[in-house]
Amino acid sequence: MRIRSFPRLMLLMVLLGPTAGLTALAASLPTTTATTETASSLSARALARQIHEEGAQATVHALDEQKAWPRLRRAVAAGWDGWIELVPDLITHADDATASRLRTSLRQALPRNPYAVLSIIDPGNGALLGAGALCTAHGMPARWRQDSIRAIGAVHDIHLAHQNADCLAALSAGLPTETADNGT
Repeated sequence: MRIRSFPRLMLLMVLLGPTAGLTALAASLPTTTATTETASSLSARALARQIHEEGAQATVHALDEQKAWPRLRRAVAAGWDGWIELVPDLITHADDATASRLRTSLRQALPRNPYAVLSIIDPGNGALLGAGALCTAHGMPARWRQDSIRAIGAVHDIHLAHQNADCLAALSAGLPTETADNGT
């Protein structure tokens, strides 16, 4: 070997060494067969299609079997429109514990996406999705009420006027009333 080719050989080793090492490392890792959250096909569009084609009760059963409720609740709590609008169909067929968790997710979504949450509130103030059930601070952080009132106040849609008023009334129901100081 000539001395002038030695730097070229070293450069080749520097360039190919990490690639060969990473390839060997990847080959030595065990393969996993577990399904990850990103690999699953749960999406709002797919779930809406399933509700339409198979019915809400069958979809709730499938969500139970797939243990997919936590992912659905996270998407709802994040305030994602496509997910929030699925809740009315699903909540009527869910067991009490799941329905309660779905309502909590909707409460979490209220300051993030008030329009979507107000859109699904039952104007008749029903027990499952009425303002009295969704617009209460039960189990929510202290700041949630103020953030929700501010967010709902920013929604100006004539079609949601009743839901808006009912939700603001429910949010204000637990607030202490201020009394005027008469100076005595």
